[in-house]
Amino acid sequence: MTKKLALAAVVVIVFAGHLCANPVGWGGFALFSDPQGTDAFIIDEMPGLLVIYVVQGYTIGDGATAAQFSAPQPECFEATYISDTQIFPVTIGNSQTGVAVGYGQCLTAPIHVLSINYFGEGLTGECCFYWLQPDPNVPSGEIEVVDCNSQLVFMPGGAGVINPDEGLCGTPVEPSTWGKVKSLYKEK
Repeated sequence: MTKKLALAAVVVIVFAGHLCANPVGWGGFALFSDPQGTDAFIIDEMPGLLVIYVVQGYTIGDGATAAQFSAPQPECFEATYISDTQIFPVTIGNSQTGVAVGYGQCLTAPIHVLSINYFGEGLTGECCFYWLQPDPNVPSGEIEVVDCNSQLVFMPGGAGVINPDEGLCGTPVEPSTWGKVKSLYKEK
C-alpha cells in the first residue's frame, strides 16, 4: 500500500509540474487557433466567424487511424455554435455531443481532426478554458484513439484558452466527476 501511495504521489507531482509549465494546449488532443496545433490561445475580440481547430498533438507507436471525443461549448464562451467542418470523410456525430472520426489511413501527429465553427460575439471574458473531452457515449469515459495496430488507446484532453490574460490565466482545472477522481485510487 505504501509503495502504491508513493508512486501515486510521484505521478501527481510530475503531472502537476507539467501542467504548470504548459497549462494550455497540453494533452493528446487539444483545441487551437490554428490547424497545425501551435497556438492554443483563441481570440474572440469582435463579432464574426471564429474557427477552433481540434488537433491530435501526439501519437503512440506508428500513428493513429481514428478517434472519438467531444468538445462541448464551455459556458464562459459567448458565441453561437454553427457547425463542424469535417476533415476526413468518415465522421459520425458532432463536436458538441460526441464525434467519431476515421482517418482513412495511419497518420502521425500533429493531425488536424476537425474544425469547429462559431459565430463569436466578441464578448467572451478573459481566460475561458475550452477543454477537449471524452465522448459521453463511450463506456470507457476516456478520449479514445485507435492506433495503427488496431489497438484502442486512451489519450488525455487538453485545453485551448479563449482571450488569455497577460498572466496566461494560471493553471486550468480539467472538468471531471467525483467517480473519476475516486477511480484513480482503487486498490488492485
